[in-house]
Amino acid sequence: MASKGTKGKLKTRNGKPLELYLIRISPACRAVWFYLLQNNIPHVLIDVDFTKGETTLPDVLLRNSHQEVPLLVDGDYIIFEGPPILNYLAQTYTNHAGFGSNQSTRLATESVISWANSELHRVIGYGYIYPQFLEKYAVPSEHLNDAIVDKGLRHVTQKLEILEGRYLSKNKYLTGKTLTMADIFVATVVAQLQWTGSKSQMWPNVIEWLSRVQKVEFWEEVHASHRQYVQELTGGRILVH
Repeated sequence: MASKGTKGKLKTRNGKPLELYLIRISPACRAVWFYLLQNNIPHVLIDVDFTKGETTLPDVLLRNSHQEVPLLVDGDYIIFEGPPILNYLAQTYTNHAGFGSNQSTRLATESVISWANSELHRVIGYGYIYPQFLEKYAVPSEHLNDAIVDKGLRHVTQKLEILEGRYLSKNKYLTGKTLTMADIFVATVVAQLQWTGSKSQMWPNVIEWLSRVQKVEFWEEVHASHRQYVQELTGGRILVH
């Protein structure tokens, strides 16, 4: 299913809207979508459903060696994975808007985004959340799967302690006093913890930071499918952790 994005004032390379292939409950997909909306970049969304088999996938995904989302098509350019898509958009269309006002902050933002896409999402998503709720990522043995989840929770705790103590103990946002795409990307990953419906007050800085990030424009629009999924999982209880 394809849907139109916000009409943008920017002119694309070939005068046509960019195409974003995505799964709306994917953190990286949501971060890229957010950036397109935030910067008024003309785009269309094409929802991808991998559960229906390879033959139902869009041709551009079938031609791509990795068949992954998010995937962005801008004319004859095809980019996949969240960080390189964001870097491409920042370099091509926005003069690095949302990445910080100076080189040091911009590099820090890019570094945190890379960490969130790989290490943080690996721990929170694939090591803890997805084995509980997505059959694709669970192992057949319930006992072994429970052990994987328990181990994953310990790793999640370590990552949240890094955010709590190293990033947010002195600053309101991850790279300083101003919100950047590092905050948006990390927040989309941390928000996956809402799937469990549980709540913890162990990380007050993280909770306050996430609350601030969730109030930015376009957050609710981009997270509508995520919120609906969480409501289905938790019976309507949407909590921070």
